[in-house]
Amino acid sequence: MKYRVLAATFAAMFAGAAHAQSSVTLYGIIDDGLSYISNQGGHSTFKMDSGVVASDRWGLTGKEDLGGGLRAVFTLENGFDVNSGAAGQGGALFGRRAFVGLSSDRFGTLIAGNDYDFIYDYVTFYTNTAQFGGVYSFHLGYDIDRLAGEQVHNMVRYETPNIAGFGAGAMYGFSNTAGAFGGSPTAPRTISVGLKYSPTGSFNAPYSFGAAFTQVDGGYSVPGAGTIAQYALGAKSIYTAALGGLVKLGNFAINGVYTYTNASDTPLGTVTVNAYEGGLSWHPAPDFLVGAGLAYVDQRKLGKYNIGTLGVDYRLSKRTDLFTVGTWQHAFAGAKVAGNFYAVTPYSQSPTMPNGVGASSTRTQTIVQLGIRHVF
Repeated sequence: MKYRVLAATFAAMFAGAAHAQSSVTLYGIIDDGLSYISNQGGHSTFKMDSGVVASDRWGLTGKEDLGGGLRAVFTLENGFDVNSGAAGQGGALFGRRAFVGLSSDRFGTLIAGNDYDFIYDYVTFYTNTAQFGGVYSFHLGYDIDRLAGEQVHNMVRYETPNIAGFGAGAMYGFSNTAGAFGGSPTAPRTISVGLKYSPTGSFNAPYSFGAAFTQVDGGYSVPGAGTIAQYALGAKSIYTAALGGLVKLGNFAINGVYTYTNASDTPLGTVTVNAYEGGLSWHPAPDFLVGAGLAYVDQRKLGKYNIGTLGVDYRLSKRTDLFTVGTWQHAFAGAKVAGNFYAVTPYSQSPTMPNGVGASSTRTQTIVQLGIRHVF
């Protein structure tokens, strides 16, 4: 028996060398800078800030050629704060992504584990944040439409192969709770679907679009279980439909996003939110980018918000860039307090504490940031 164990151990150790088509890649982003926030609870803030334009992360992704066009694939991705060294996502080792599965150019990809939904993977790219801005420009302190990226645990996800530029996917996240297949107050059930198109099969294209729908049932009573918006609103169920696109016109690019969110069974009844966002970016040179955009968030009974975004980026190399970004939020039509995403501590908002920690004491909150990002 011990000889079989030793043989299996050595086979695993040397499998990469024996199979030329197997690979493991280390990748990541280190992003750090200085942030000025005009008003947090009545006081201005000047601080070091991790993940200004892109969340800090490192990961391992790998594949093994199984023959016949079939591959085994995996990804393990950790989020962290570069200024403290602390792990993100509640301290999880691989809280951003952790999955394993099979992939085929002919039949598509099937994975299982922990991953983002299709709103993040198919639509977030078209936001002002992704194109030229900072993470504070996502929609409100509680990420009302999931564009900032929220994971789905215990999930199974399938994506089709690229067919004439089109791709689609479906995801199911189990509650993993006995007697609560459809979700419980502490354990959510998640369903997500998405559709995308690009003539090149990737985001690097003259034009492209993405659409997605995600619904979360349960998980509203515990921070970190369901969505940030669910916890903030006390919603037993929440869903968002999102659509985004981009068109390049010479050195200019126009991006746009629309989202509709419905949060039901909240202490305020059903809360519906429409968010409209558009931006214009200019590449006067390959290593220089300037962008500006505006978002309008209509929460109806809870008020309305305007969110302005500015960004300037200069590339020192293909992997390293310097940037300065700005975010301005103004609350009106019934909304009395401004609170940008990330300025407001995630999960600090709730039905009994609607403004959370880090919101402005007035209707306006302005953030100016500068920093450096390195991609590897």
